[in-house]
Amino acid sequence: MKKLKGIFTGGIRLKIFSMLLITIVLIIAAYTAVFFYQSNKVAQLVNDTYETQKQIYVENGMEDAYETIRTDALDTFHREMFHARNILILLVVLIVAAGMVSAFSIAGRITDPLNTITRRVASLGVRNRQFQMEDVYRTGDEIEVLAESFAKQSARVTLYIDQIKRVTAEKERIGAELDMASKIQGSQLPSLFPPYPDRKEFSLYASMTPAKEVGGDFYDFFMIDDDHMAFVMADVSGKGVPAALLMMVSRVLIKSSMQNGKDPAETLKSVNNQLCEGNEEDFFVTVWLALLEISTGKGLAANAGHEHPVLRRADGSYELQIYKHSMPVGVMKNLPYRQHEFQLQPGDSFFVYTDGVVEAANAQKELYGPDRMLEALNRSPDALPEQVLANVTLDIENFVDGAEQFDDITMLCFRYTGPAEHS
Repeated sequence: MKKLKGIFTGGIRLKIFSMLLITIVLIIAAYTAVFFYQSNKVAQLVNDTYETQKQIYVENGMEDAYETIRTDALDTFHREMFHARNILILLVVLIVAAGMVSAFSIAGRITDPLNTITRRVASLGVRNRQFQMEDVYRTGDEIEVLAESFAKQSARVTLYIDQIKRVTAEKERIGAELDMASKIQGSQLPSLFPPYPDRKEFSLYASMTPAKEVGGDFYDFFMIDDDHMAFVMADVSGKGVPAALLMMVSRVLIKSSMQNGKDPAETLKSVNNQLCEGNEEDFFVTVWLALLEISTGKGLAANAGHEHPVLRRADGSYELQIYKHSMPVGVMKNLPYRQHEFQLQPGDSFFVYTDGVVEAANAQKELYGPDRMLEALNRSPDALPEQVLANVTLDIENFVDGAEQFDDITMLCFRYTGPAEHS
């Protein structure tokens, strides 16, 4: 049974050969059975014919002649049948031989192209990616159709691989450029803390945790003179390199204007008009900008569409300072910008941030929000600015619980010690 099963599960050449052999054997067996059956019938008919004539021979006294004639007739019949059988066997042998040769030839015409196709397909790889049509495949039947299908599919795969290589190379190039842009962006922000170790009137700390994409968040602080300090917290709309470029331009414009003696409102108006020139992409920048007189704690602040700042009075809690904003810069020329005065007392602190803080989301798309931010700030309200930012950052990380960050998280905390502590 296993051998019979193997005949039908082998290669194409073996299958064709085996099926043809079985067919020939069955034909021979059937023909042989018919041959012997008819031979016996004819022999019986001859014998019956002579039996009917036996009485005539006996009555004429020719009984011996009858037996001789009957025996000769039967012997002649068997001899002729023997010759016929031999001729039949010879014909069968010739038929079998011709069938085997035909089977071998037909199987070869089928299996040789298929084996070649198999070898060529198996050899496809990095160096040999294209399946080429060859003369051996041009059989004019389904094998040629199969080979043409392989060739077309191979050409498509080759084209697809080339496209993937180009896309991958482009992505790697863009990734490298974005990484470089992110590093350049980070290098533009103050990163040395404490920034003014000789100044005892204040302490501050700032940080930016970038998202995967290059963003437009930035913070800045700088001394205008020995008694005046400027603070900037800003967020450029959009992502990518254009936002990073606009961020750097905005930072330079703001710093230059403030150092030229303009107050926050005048600075925002000037920066707005400059950014509106050629702003075809309709980018805009939200900015919180403040100027502090260190010796007195008096300050001026202007808010161009930015998040509400948070203020903590000495021995008090951090609270949002909610007031009406002006428009972001870069929206429309000649917009007026409001500013307001504020007063810091020794021990007071303020905390400013971008929307990446309050809009941090967890896996359930729930936002972190200002309430959670205030709770994190007030867990240790007396902490130094660096620890304040660390507390908020840790609270955000626990809230999002590994969810992907889509926006930069930028924060700055300033504590005013007061002129009495100045040495």
